[in-house]
Amino acid sequence: MTALELSYYIINKQKIFSPQGISPLKLQKLLYYVFVWDIVAEKNILDCTFVKWPLGPVNNEVYHHYKKFGKNNIPVNSNEQASLEAHSIIFVGFILSNYGKYDAVTLSAMSHKDEPWQITVNDNPIDKKLIKKYYSKLNFAKNFPFSKSKPFYPVETDLHYAYLLDMPSVHNKIPLHFNSYSEYLDLEKKNQKSLDNQIKNWFKS
Repeated sequence: MTALELSYYIINKQKIFSPQGISPLKLQKLLYYVFVWDIVAEKNILDCTFVKWPLGPVNNEVYHHYKKFGKNNIPVNSNEQASLEAHSIIFVGFILSNYGKYDAVTLSAMSHKDEPWQITVNDNPIDKKLIKKYYSKLNFAKNFPFSKSKPFYPVETDLHYAYLLDMPSVHNKIPLHFNSYSEYLDLEKKNQKSLDNQIKNWFKS
């Protein structure tokens, strides 16, 4: 499918993956990371190209379709629909769940630190071979083929450790990981609930 077709799917599912909304900039980065891990995992879901722009990787077709929204969030459009096969829903959902929690600026900064964007000449396509070579070496690549029961390696960002939990493994040479994706989701949920309670207490005091 094209990046534009996948964008329809993402926008329609934004309440699940990004309840705070999705701007054109954030959409581009979510699409890019689905594109990246699709290449690494060899799922062959997306047939598209991303080029290097100052704010990160961009798909031109998606850019022109949504540029009218500027910095605002993109509303759901019932006339723009796309469906995925069952195996693609699981894969795409996994990527969006892990990247959708970050805002557009964070996602853009992440892509700027990645070698494929850095070494590509402006306005040129980011080479798929370069993408596979670089991203295959990241810890997140160890999640593929994906299974909820195998060890899970979360996305690594500057906010990585602060967002998750104060896990002992962050202080040694072992990459931060969890026994399973299910365990990670349970811990993340508990952590978020604890944070919500703290915020409520702040407003009460």
